[in-house]
Amino acid sequence: MREATPTPREPLVRIAAADLTPTEAARVVNDVLTEASGRHARFAAVIQMPSTADQPAERRRVIGGVGERIRMLKQLRPRLKETCRGLAFVVSAEAKSANSKAIKAGPTMWGCPTFATDDVAVATAWAEARLAGGDA
Repeated sequence: MREATPTPREPLVRIAAADLTPTEAARVVNDVLTEASGRHARFAAVIQMPSTADQPAERRRVIGGVGERIRMLKQLRPRLKETCRGLAFVVSAEAKSANSKAIKAGPTMWGCPTFATDDVAVATAWAEARLAGGDA
């Protein structure tokens, strides 16, 4: 699931969670970002999220483990504020549209700049620009 972890020479973290359930993906994202932020060095991440397109409409609206996700986010946010240059989420166009309010609130929720796209290359370019000091 973890394609790469940050090192002093390579601060770009890649999280491949597209094949996981939303609950599993949330845990993996939390674990990897906790590890990355615990190194106390700046980093950015490209996070491939699972698609909900193959789930029935009524299941897409049900968010499992919301309380656990909120607790994880509250614990992680202060660390991300200190070390994270940006989180680029790769999500389907459908998911981007369905979650537009949450995506707009991303920087407030996560404590660092966020970006959402359906293209891994675009997400990677954005994250690399953030690491280079740009405000892409």
